Amino acid sequence: MPTFVDRAARELFRRERLPVRVRWWFVAEGMCEWYRLLAEDLAPYLGGRDGAKRALSEVSLPMFRRRYGLLSRAHPSLPDDAREPRAIALVLGALYRVASNTGAAWIFAGAGGAPRAFRDHARAEAWIQPIPMVARWEELTHHLGELLVALTDGLPARMDRARPILGELCFAAGVRYARKMRRAFGLEGTVGEALEILRMSEYVFRVNPDHWGTTDERARTGFLEGTACPWYDAPGWNGAHCGIFGQFQSGIASAFGLRYHLTTTIPKHGGHTCRVDVRPAGAGRRRLELA
Repeated sequence: MPTFVDRAARELFRRERLPVRVRWWFVAEGMCEWYRLLAEDLAPYLGGRDGAKRALSEVSLPMFRRRYGLLSRAHPSLPDDAREPRAIALVLGALYRVASNTGAAWIFAGAGGAPRAFRDHARAEAWIQPIPMVARWEELTHHLGELLVALTDGLPARMDRARPILGELCFAAGVRYARKMRRAFGLEGTVGEALEILRMSEYVFRVNPDHWGTTDERARTGFLEGTACPWYDAPGWNGAHCGIFGQFQSGIASAFGLRYHLTTTIPKHGGHTCRVDVRPAGAGRRRLELA
């Protein structure tokens, strides 16, 4: 049975009223967890877990450089990475909160190494101190999508079938997440609950931030529609990336006995909104929607 804390957390998510500091913490933890999952699931294709970590750190470097350039322009008090070689790793490592998640320090090995010693952490915390909490949260929400671009750019040279495998990985992660949330909140399996759980992860990562939708419990159908994700205009982003990430939501839907369909995406269809529909899961094998 859900505890009072569980019910309170669910209500804060449902109303999208989490304090901004908590949103930053959730996104920082989410990015570290995403990297950990990638390292585990891609290990068989990249020479083991150490090889996967090395590859992920290396393919992430262009994304980290781009994001740090934009961040430092918005916050001129940040050090110049041309003069401070470890600025990118120390600042972004602090935003990822590696001080409380030391197992994630490897993420920034390709950028010079995340903060480890007390002196590193002190410098990094001093550098990010002027950045408002809302800006920290908003910055890290960009990383989710831009990392996927980096993966689809960098992994095909290192492994076969990179995009389909990323889609399969996202689907499996969505199934695990949905099952965990169903247990935690004692959910019955309604369409409304499925879309609620789907929105939880979308909310903290600013996926379709302005959104609307409806459900028909008798027909077991529903839809969500919303405005663009923060990374939709990042260099290299396209409809195929929407399809890969959509497999996470597809995994969530499947845990509720529903089939997810990515109906409209801005990169593929234009306009200003994206839409997903869910309907009862039918017979037959699931097909990855990667385009």
